[in-house]
Amino acid sequence: MKKRKNKTNTSVFIGNYLDEKIIKERGLLAPNPAGSNRMWRLSKAIQTQGFLSYIISPACSARIKFSSKIIHPARVAKKNGIVVVYAPALAIPYLSVFFEFFSMSWIFLRLFFLRNSKLTMLYCYYPSTILVALIAKILKVKIIEDLEDIVTPRISDWLNKPIMFSLQQSFGGLLMKMSIYLSDLIIIPSSKFLFKTIENKNYLVIDGCIDVSGDTSLIFEDEKITVLLAGMLDEEQGINLYLNALSILNDNEKLAERFRFDICGLSLEEESLKASLEEFSNLDLTYHGFVSSLGFNLILKKTHVCLVLQNPTGRNSQQKTPSKGYEYMASGKTIIVSSIGDYVDLPHNTCFLLTEYTPENIISILSNLNHKDIIEIGNNAKQFANENWGFENIGKKIINRLL
Repeated sequence: MKKRKNKTNTSVFIGNYLDEKIIKERGLLAPNPAGSNRMWRLSKAIQTQGFLSYIISPACSARIKFSSKIIHPARVAKKNGIVVVYAPALAIPYLSVFFEFFSMSWIFLRLFFLRNSKLTMLYCYYPSTILVALIAKILKVKIIEDLEDIVTPRISDWLNKPIMFSLQQSFGGLLMKMSIYLSDLIIIPSSKFLFKTIENKNYLVIDGCIDVSGDTSLIFEDEKITVLLAGMLDEEQGINLYLNALSILNDNEKLAERFRFDICGLSLEEESLKASLEEFSNLDLTYHGFVSSLGFNLILKKTHVCLVLQNPTGRNSQQKTPSKGYEYMASGKTIIVSSIGDYVDLPHNTCFLLTEYTPENIISILSNLNHKDIIEIGNNAKQFANENWGFENIGKKIINRLL
């Protein structure tokens, strides 16, 4: 008996969604927590509008580890109501990228003919996602580009940066323009991302898209205030700024004893970072390194204040916007955030804005905090998230704008 096409509307998100299991199975070197979270959340938002939501992931990279299996088979997983299909992957570095064209197209076409695919979403712009978008265009499937990162190639890069970086920027810029051209709707996380290419298209600003249903009660185990910095631990995301702030606090024992500090995330210079943190002997500080989603949630549960410290004048200031802050606010946390993206437009009673990107400003805000302030700001942040970033609210915005 032939399989009949499912009459339920189906959405398909194309992007490199990863979980701990597939990373280990396929020997992938770099996790993608921010991208994976964004894909899952937008899929949940679309699901609230009556769609059956899928994510198709290559679960692959050019630096995939060689394996005697040669070809990793397709895998299917269910992540809290979202079906994730991991495409087959070639376990040969660099050649894996070319195999991805075939595997992603094959999975997408199979889903199209088995399901009533009405909507394809693209996470950023990779070569295989462009090919899938071309196929979707031919099949007259609506296409949404979730433009999380903006690439702005510069002539100066060819003079000051490694040649591979310059090539990546130029190629990335071309792929970005192609994805924008093919799409029926562009989703951007900040109005600061607007430029002429996007302004001439149908676009929608979606900063936060968060599960707002969780328990957000704060836990104070003692008088100490727990402060968290998480994410990519590099200069662009404020690690050097934070180290300077911790250094000043380390010399002020009376102030330092009011706080407990947690740091987790990915650092490309981890040994150097650990050495710097070991110098802060007067601080109650724990460096967790990169942790699983479960591990992060356990750390976040005990946190009172979260830091979002992307450099507002850095190279990526107009190209990327940190989504962690919206997650923290939906969790009822008080955030201290730099003047980046649309965070500057948030109500003053929902966060603390670093008007000056200095370690002294961080310390000034921390030193004036107490439990009452943290609870009040956290409650305001949670209420704002509930009203603006819930899945159903975001899902309606997307479908209304697209259709």
